[in-house]
Amino acid sequence: MYRQNSPTFSHQLVIMESPFANNNSTFVLYLEPVRNQYYKTYQNIITVSTMPPGPLEQLVKPISFEKLSSFQQASPFYQGMNCVHVLLRYPKNQSYAPIKHGDSFMTAEDIPVVLSYLQNNNYIVDTNMTKLMFKSRIPMAGVSEQRMSGDRRMICMVNYSQTGP
Repeated sequence: MYRQNSPTFSHQLVIMESPFANNNSTFVLYLEPVRNQYYKTYQNIITVSTMPPGPLEQLVKPISFEKLSSFQQASPFYQGMNCVHVLLRYPKNQSYAPIKHGDSFMTAEDIPVVLSYLQNNNYIVDTNMTKLMFKSRIPMAGVSEQRMSGDRRMICMVNYSQTGP
């Protein structure tokens, strides 16, 4: 957005911050296919829509993955990077490279323990909102327009409460 600065019509860039930019107390968990570059294979892993607040933040790491296929094309809204917020099995401050360990990423088999972890750490699985999104015609899953992704599937929507449920 530009604003007129003087009668000579020089322009000044006005930077605006969205009120939604720093509001990540609600996030979505997905099951998403990725290509593991180290093992040259595909995995369905749990990803997070944004960096979550609270203790879960120590288990989420942004990782860049390759395209799933050489035929995959970027949408006009592609942001130029393929960064995915991945749910790790171990805290991200541990010194190993997560992609080289086959058990580093949480998968579909881990959904029950992930839900238990959330419940025990002041996260609330918003079942009403999750049901609403599943029933609506709003695509909360599928292929992302902002990065290269596969057909991700929504697991649930989650809220974080610092005071507990």
